[in-house]
Amino acid sequence: MTRTLASSTLTLYVAHWLFKIAITPGNIATVLFFHIPLWLHAQSDVPLSTWRLHVSYNNIHSVAISGEKVFGASENGIAVLDRSENSLTTFTKLNGLYGVAITSIAFDNVTTQLLIGYRDGRIDVVKDRTVVSFDPAQNSTVTGSKKINHISIHNNLAYLAADYGVIIFDLARSEVKETWRDIGIDGTTVRVSKSTFKEDSIFLATDKGVFAGDLRQNLLDFNFWKRFDAGEFSGVIQSVEAFGQKVYATVKSLGLYRYEGGSWSKENFLQNEPLQSLNSSAASLLISSGQTLWQLDGNNVLSAVSSEKITYPNMALEGSGGQLWIADGANGIVSNAGGNFSNFLPNGPASARPSNLGYHNKSVYALGGGYSSTFAPLGNLGTIDRFSEGLWSTQRSTMLDLTSLTFDPNSDQRYIGSFGYGVEERNAENSLQIFNENNSNLVNTNPPERNVTVTAVQKTTAGLWVSNYGASQSLHLLDEGNVWTSYSFAPLASRYPVKMDVDFYGNVWLVLNPQQGGGVISYNKSENNVAYLTDIEGSGGLPSRAVLSIAVDRDGFVWLGTDEGVCYFADPQVVFSGGVNAVRPVFEDRFLLRDDRVTAVAVDGGNRKWIGTERGVWLFNASGDELIYNFTTGNSPLLSNVILDIDINHHTGEVFFATDQGLVSFRSDATESGPEFENVKIFPNPVTPEFSGMVAISGLATDAIVKITDVSGKLVWQGQANGGTVSWNVRDYHGKRPSTGMYLVFSATADGNESVAGKIAIVE
Repeated sequence: MTRTLASSTLTLYVAHWLFKIAITPGNIATVLFFHIPLWLHAQSDVPLSTWRLHVSYNNIHSVAISGEKVFGASENGIAVLDRSENSLTTFTKLNGLYGVAITSIAFDNVTTQLLIGYRDGRIDVVKDRTVVSFDPAQNSTVTGSKKINHISIHNNLAYLAADYGVIIFDLARSEVKETWRDIGIDGTTVRVSKSTFKEDSIFLATDKGVFAGDLRQNLLDFNFWKRFDAGEFSGVIQSVEAFGQKVYATVKSLGLYRYEGGSWSKENFLQNEPLQSLNSSAASLLISSGQTLWQLDGNNVLSAVSSEKITYPNMALEGSGGQLWIADGANGIVSNAGGNFSNFLPNGPASARPSNLGYHNKSVYALGGGYSSTFAPLGNLGTIDRFSEGLWSTQRSTMLDLTSLTFDPNSDQRYIGSFGYGVEERNAENSLQIFNENNSNLVNTNPPERNVTVTAVQKTTAGLWVSNYGASQSLHLLDEGNVWTSYSFAPLASRYPVKMDVDFYGNVWLVLNPQQGGGVISYNKSENNVAYLTDIEGSGGLPSRAVLSIAVDRDGFVWLGTDEGVCYFADPQVVFSGGVNAVRPVFEDRFLLRDDRVTAVAVDGGNRKWIGTERGVWLFNASGDELIYNFTTGNSPLLSNVILDIDINHHTGEVFFATDQGLVSFRSDATESGPEFENVKIFPNPVTPEFSGMVAISGLATDAIVKITDVSGKLVWQGQANGGTVSWNVRDYHGKRPSTGMYLVFSATADGNESVAGKIAIVE
């Protein structure tokens, strides 16, 4: 199976891997890779209970070269370009790597091993299809950050520059040889960014200047280190690199320094530049600086490496024949190996850490988010990532810091909110209009700066609702006649809405910033009714004023997630009459998730509640008193337990989790449906001996009863759909797998109408 990436001139054969993990005594985990079919990762219809990692490879922070292979590391995955086969593969936590938050990679050509460093201090050593994971600091007394910042290889040893010193890893023995800790003045701990070697000496870029040591001496002793830490070298050194007979060091925003003849001197070029990294070959020194890559040759001649593909060069290496391999912050792996510069980019979202998700017309959308925890704009690019039919595509907004996305249900008209730029309206032909303080009722809350801060947009039959953060009239409506109307509410906290939803009665619910008073405003436009709901008994009775999430379920109940659990209002209309308290579900004799910050609530086709917290994901039944799943990083491929948002592809049942470390999805067994059967689908079909998962039968009428019989009419299994999908574990009532043959699927609607929904072939 092949596909061509739009960003590359090569035809790319995409392979993926399955893995087994064997834990050995001590601190080593071994992972063995095996092929699995591409459809598991590249199609929209995947088996039930299948996980997928949606890794962005746009921002490649480091590259490594080995013969015909080039490795590019993003935060959560490794892209591997095999030039001999014209293939592009990826490694992630889901298919073999130890974890997430990759910080550095390096390849040793002697032992043919790829080393991968992580933010938590662990390293993976990859050789052929085997991964061995090590934790060098597991048995140490290291406190604080253990992050691996860089990996250098010298004389069969890997030198891991870390936040607490340098770890020397023996590549032949696959063990830690020694660790240089507390090498600062008087034995203090110092952060090391990078190492380089000149003859028998090692040079370190640290937060306290450049350190140099003789490798023939006992460098465990801080007294044997020579420190260049005076003047401009008294602070943070970004990088060091040996080139020719010289050693170079970068001091950010000051310049490039050269060590020669026992002293440092400042070069007369690249002064006051945001220098980032240095890497050398026999022919040149490559210098990354902001949006420019520079090349310094042996005659001290500096030239810029120019290409529209090079946007944010994080680092670069020079391969054989002068070919450049660049880790770019927006275009993946960039190279001139084919003559002209081109980039190599596995399919994935452009945003590495989306924080806002949306669903429309069988597609899931991801936005990068617009503001920090202190409600300051982040300056994020306006990328809109769309996942459809198993593939990601990206479109750019004209605005930055996107916060919310909504669609006209009767068309592909799209509205996007921005924390600073207003609202962008875009139709199916991509013609657009920006609504801001100049052409709408939206308020600039910080003139003369551009600051039309929109936190949420919601399209309903009444029109487009917009929440305008910080404005006295914080809620606006653009009706179907293109007339703007603005609304204000008495509580001061109402000026700071952060989330919004609209219930079945047309009531607008505004979740208010907890830092500004919190609570929830519910507003009915037709009756001009307003309710301010807080934790006060009789005025909402919420578990807490710190409301963090909201969702309306299939029965019209309004669910609220707070920093002390969840609650709901079964009849949203009664909140206007006063004296009302939210219902708090009880699970295991306590209020549901009362000790958790509930950051996200989503409702699936079976009316079940997917709840995101800072301790993972929970799935409860419709009433919230029965637990179905609890996913954490310990028992699932979740990238982090901190959940930012949850949304669901209601057509397939795939649930997407935006975490603070990236995006993951899980194929559940519930889909949205209607009162009639439509396009009933059975997957997988046929069921082969190798398949041991759940068969999904989708396209059913809402909550239909499903029966499976053999061809003679004997009942094999019966169940009820979650919305429009039912799952079958391919077992009969006795727990046995049915024998080879054809089986009939019957389904009945709530009114008793029964029909043959399809056939399942089972092969044993």
